[in-house]
Amino acid sequence: MLTFAAMIKAIKVFNSVSVLLFSVILLLVYAYLPIMVDMNLEGLKDIHKQTFFYYAFGSFVIVNVIIRIGVSLGSRNLSEDLAAWIRAILFIVNFYLASMIGFIGVINNTGHINPSSFGYLNYLGPIFLIIWVIGLIFFLIKKK
Repeated sequence: MLTFAAMIKAIKVFNSVSVLLFSVILLLVYAYLPIMVDMNLEGLKDIHKQTFFYYAFGSFVIVNVIIRIGVSLGSRNLSEDLAAWIRAILFIVNFYLASMIGFIGVINNTGHINPSSFGYLNYLGPIFLIIWVIGLIFFLIKKK
């Protein structure tokens, strides 16, 4: 069984890796995007790839700051194991953001990549989030 200290170290490593993963994917997608990025959203047509880059990076930073503040404030009165599990949500969210940025890059680079082969990227984040929530529920039931 993992000790608390080992669990915290593993979560910190995963969180750091997820930030690095997002950064690498964002830079790769930025390098291969066409000048105008097709967002395929209602009311939002094409945006310049530089604007996309800054919006994606800014959103990533804002989401990470909000989650870090929320987790640090929300896990003060919890047991150490439960607080460590809750800290793992940052990895899940960062991984989901990275997969979404990757998918946007794929759908905007159809000349080289077939987007239908990468549809699973849309489902990875929610699947990991569901697994995390089920683990949290299991953890809470096990503690009682």
